[in-house]
Amino acid sequence: MTRDQDSRSSVSQGLEWGTRVTTIGLEFALPAVLGHGLDRWLGSAPWLTVGGAFLGLAIGMLHIFRLPGELARAEERRRPPRSGGDAGRADA
Repeated sequence: MTRDQDSRSSVSQGLEWGTRVTTIGLEFALPAVLGHGLDRWLGSAPWLTVGGAFLGLAIGMLHIFRLPGELARAEERRRPPRSGGDAGRADA
């Protein structure tokens, strides 16, 4: 079985992966940073920081677990339709 090569340029593929990695990194870090800022403002340290860290961990891990399915769907959209099979069939 041969795999079809992605027709996009390597720059396009690199930008897509860079965007994915940045998004996941922000999902992990941003809730904790926001929690820290709220802790400093409200004087409730460290509870909102800890809560934000757990929330970021949950959101980031959820994204990582969903990533293989997203990649498979993206691959299916980029793949050209198969020829044959139903090509010779006439519907009445």
